[in-house]
Amino acid sequence: MVNTSQPSSTKAKRILYYSPSDERYQHFMDALNTLPECQECTQTQSPTMRFGDVQLEWLVKHDAEETIELLRQLYTNLLIIDARWTQGMDPQSFEETINKARSIVHKLDNAEDMESRYGFHRILLLLSGPDPEYIDTLLTEFGRRGIEYILRERPATGDNDDTEFVKRVMDKSVSLIFQRRSRKTAMCLAGGGITGIYYEMGALKCLDDCLSQTGSSIPMINDFDMYFGISAGAVVSGILTAGYALEEMMGAIVGYEGGRIPPLSLNLFRVNHFNANGLLKRFSSAVTSSWGSIWHSLYRKQLPAIDAFLTSYFESVGPPFHSYQFQSMLNKILTATGATNDFKKLPRELYIGASDQDARKHVLFGSESNCNIPISSAIQASLSIHPAFSAVKLHGRYYEDGAVTKTSNFAEAIRRGASLVLVLDPFLPFVSKEVGYANKRGILYNIDQDIRTLSFTRYENTRNWVLRKHPDVSSYTFVPSNRLRQLLSINPMDHRPHLEIWKGAYLSTFRRIQSLQHRMHGDLNAHGIQFQLDKADSIAQQLRHAKKPSFEDFFVDRQPIFRAPPLSTKQPNKRKEHKTKPFEPAYISKHTLP
Repeated sequence: MVNTSQPSSTKAKRILYYSPSDERYQHFMDALNTLPECQECTQTQSPTMRFGDVQLEWLVKHDAEETIELLRQLYTNLLIIDARWTQGMDPQSFEETINKARSIVHKLDNAEDMESRYGFHRILLLLSGPDPEYIDTLLTEFGRRGIEYILRERPATGDNDDTEFVKRVMDKSVSLIFQRRSRKTAMCLAGGGITGIYYEMGALKCLDDCLSQTGSSIPMINDFDMYFGISAGAVVSGILTAGYALEEMMGAIVGYEGGRIPPLSLNLFRVNHFNANGLLKRFSSAVTSSWGSIWHSLYRKQLPAIDAFLTSYFESVGPPFHSYQFQSMLNKILTATGATNDFKKLPRELYIGASDQDARKHVLFGSESNCNIPISSAIQASLSIHPAFSAVKLHGRYYEDGAVTKTSNFAEAIRRGASLVLVLDPFLPFVSKEVGYANKRGILYNIDQDIRTLSFTRYENTRNWVLRKHPDVSSYTFVPSNRLRQLLSINPMDHRPHLEIWKGAYLSTFRRIQSLQHRMHGDLNAHGIQFQLDKADSIAQQLRHAKKPSFEDFFVDRQPIFRAPPLSTKQPNKRKEHKTKPFEPAYISKHTLP
């Protein structure tokens, strides 16, 4: 019998059924219609039937390429690949059937965009054949490719065997569609300097206009279960988890009144940002070292080696800025009435990534063993990038920018139970079509581009590896368009082009959302998040026509509206008990055998 404990659904769940022939499909449906749990519904464009409490819409394809193309266009709850042997099938025809199944799996597995790859945890493969040893080999082969669920049909022994097998298929299908999994959501914000902060604000404004939830006064982008921030992303995620609406952050940057955050200046070139004490100490050390070299030269009556002199000089050069003013600014925001600067008092989980300068290891502030420092101090450590900022001393250790050791903590989000992860990464290199473009630029530009390339390549390779191990996780990465990267690459510490960066970030994020619309709609809906593009589409049109964007252009009809959601200590607690889990090899499959 079908598991009646499964939740009922008034909306049909979509199953894409692939078989190499229509005859196989008709035979399957004939057997399905004989089951007492099955009731055929009103015929629409696609066959729809009710199996137990679940309404199922069937999409049928007999061509491998058409199957893959349909998966790119429509959100489907389950893909059934029927590669069974049929009575009278010759070995060559059976091998062609298996090869078509291989082709589907191979092309799905090698999607150009890993995040658009169809989740292999939602594939059910049906196998049978006269040679048990060959079927065993196929089980191993498809299992190693990441197919977790395979049903093997028993050799025919009677007239009712096909009906019994179809019953097993349907029970397993319903189980997979409604399988219990974590519904935790996570947002991971990477680094990228001051311009990275601006990019993440613009991208989040677009997401804020697309995502919502019913019956809550808290904006959806403020209501994820977990937040992970590194460097620039630490600044933004820290303010988000405090409960401030995104337009309050943006308004503070442009000096627009109406929010609870006072006007903010991210101008680095101010007297109170200069690391005067550090520079004085290093200058004193340099003078002492120079006098030592001169005395040594006079005593030995020979000039010092130029390489030794330069080495001594560069050892004395230190970061020109410190980050204490940023810490002070954040402390004021996070200690306002209703907010908190204490990790343990937040209603949702916040993790700030920094790098231990001496141990060369990544440290996650906010985790169980590192939650006893103020949030503003953790953010200060996370954004202190050498050679611009001096390291930050906390509890006897020195910390620097978290991006030195990790680009994003999305893997940690998955380890802590997230099944939906949104990643924002502004730190990408500009790709020029002009041969020799980078070669003509200066040393600072090329150092910046090389670091950006290393950073994103590290993230992309890790992400692809992790998602193969966890196909049940829905992940979406938002990055700046190549044109916007050119602006971001001029000077990552430039505080001036916020409006232009916001515009580019909003539009590039909206294009990404449009390209993955069908998939995002299904994944977000599964996590209780509503997904509508009308508002964002209207604002995107305004921005496209704005040659010089203004703050007002980021609101419908150019009318800024400041929301005032409750700050962190006034919000309900969303912290959940979670069990961290190790990564498992993809080839460990859950085959259902007779």
